Amino acid sequence: MKKYILLLLLPLFASCEKMMMDDNPADNPQENFDILWNTINEKYSFLGLKNINWDSIRNHYGPMVTDDISNTDLFTIMDSMLYDLEDGHVNLVSPFNLSRNWNWYLGFPDNFDYEVLERNYLKDDYRIAGGLKYTIIDSIGYIYYESFSSGFSVENLNAAINYMKGTKGLIFDVRNNGGGVLNNAFILAQSLIDAEKQVLITSEKMGPGRDDFGNSLSYTLRPATSYAHYDGEVAVLINRRCYSATNTFAAILYPFDNITLIGDQTGGGGGIPVDSELPNGWTYRFSATRSLIPIDANSYYDIEMGIPPDVVAHNTEARMAEGKDDILETALRVLE
Repeated sequence: MKKYILLLLLPLFASCEKMMMDDNPADNPQENFDILWNTINEKYSFLGLKNINWDSIRNHYGPMVTDDISNTDLFTIMDSMLYDLEDGHVNLVSPFNLSRNWNWYLGFPDNFDYEVLERNYLKDDYRIAGGLKYTIIDSIGYIYYESFSSGFSVENLNAAINYMKGTKGLIFDVRNNGGGVLNNAFILAQSLIDAEKQVLITSEKMGPGRDDFGNSLSYTLRPATSYAHYDGEVAVLINRRCYSATNTFAAILYPFDNITLIGDQTGGGGGIPVDSELPNGWTYRFSATRSLIPIDANSYYDIEMGIPPDVVAHNTEARMAEGKDDILETALRVLE
């Protein structure tokens, strides 16, 4: 099944190769600004979803660009323009700075403290299999996975899931997981779900129209058969720092009856980013696809803005100071 998933996702990632510029564009401040603005206008996925008036933004920032502007000031203007997209997948990279907008988690409660988790729940005898940390807490299985960039083998996954046999339920904790390899999300999801369902539709931004999407792909998941599968109720712990591949992980689990999402809304990041380069050598990336999950036969939800939990739960500083993780405690009660 792992090989099958890798092959399934290859068409989607074909859209993520570095975009090519026109031959020999001029290297001057205005040309660099125009290329950046035009590329976002035609290829960025979420101008319509976020109701962004990109023409108005050009009218605001464009007059600030002059022939004798310094690199630092030009970067500041471009940074400010891209910041208005409110997208953690959007960056401009120069030798002296990296533009970013991390408001998808800044300003929201973190709802996670690894010290509390390790000292009071994992303790000193938990097991580690690849990127998976796992134990049993009060007859309920617990797995913490901190990054979808952390690898694991089939043997690692089998060890963790098989260790949970006979438990009352399983907690799969992806809080503060900022994303990584999307294939890992699909592989892990299939070890947790209880049915076969269509879970995701992806498409690529093809032109300047806000709804100019094409190259759509539909993804259906079924429970794993060639590697370990957990048969039972699963609580998935999420917070605002769940982004990109982790956001997609929460999204594709959302439709399943045996899955309960607990915590805070994820941070979003539903578009796969592509990279390109300006004539002056600066590189930039932006979201070039969108991902939708089916709500019913006639409606879909764009996952860019995040996935809400089924059960809302938060941690407080006072409780964490007592060594208590109330999101995890909520999951233990739900699965009891």
